[in-house]
Amino acid sequence: MGKGCSRGCATLVVASLLATGVAYAGFRYGDEVFPTLERWAGRQAPEAEPEPSPELAEETLQRVEAFRSGASGEARLLLDGPALSSVVRYALPGILPEGVRDPSVGFRGDELLLSARVAVASFPDATALGEALGFLPDTVEVEMRGALRPFGPNLSALYVQRVEASRIPLPGRLVPGILTALGRHDRDGLPDDALAIALPEGIGSAFVEADHLVLISEEG
Repeated sequence: MGKGCSRGCATLVVASLLATGVAYAGFRYGDEVFPTLERWAGRQAPEAEPEPSPELAEETLQRVEAFRSGASGEARLLLDGPALSSVVRYALPGILPEGVRDPSVGFRGDELLLSARVAVASFPDATALGEALGFLPDTVEVEMRGALRPFGPNLSALYVQRVEASRIPLPGRLVPGILTALGRHDRDGLPDDALAIALPEGIGSAFVEADHLVLISEEG
């Protein structure tokens, strides 16, 4: 698989991460006693999600490439959080800005959750954060929540709904400036707090649904 293809297949996730400075480190917590209690109640504990890994990143890129080229014969491809987190962490060295660590991708129903640990000094055009810099430490956990929906032929749009730094909501008026500093371009019908994302060749549309990123083939 070519380097250009690998980057194109991960465009949705990377562009979304860059759009917010991104992140948040972990989202799974649990007590080892829970499976025991569920067995007592006659219910089987849900299977644990795989951890992000280089192997999962390579497997995910292979799936996307087969889908994108039509080799899989599928009209839809579903990708979960661990698969996308693996691609961002291990398959695209150097694509994220310096100072962004532990990027993660998650979902809450039809909502996209992007997170990482971000060094404030490396935040793209940090002046866009304005007065928010006054109460942020040097490194913060940032989480972005948003909706990813089809926007036009071979385009999707990320609509930013909320950005938190160290669990403190940032004012919504800061989002347009951050997106502009990251190269956002105006398009008819695109609000100031949204980012248009060009889709890789072979993918007609993309959106989030039921805790997955859904890719639709151009012929689907």
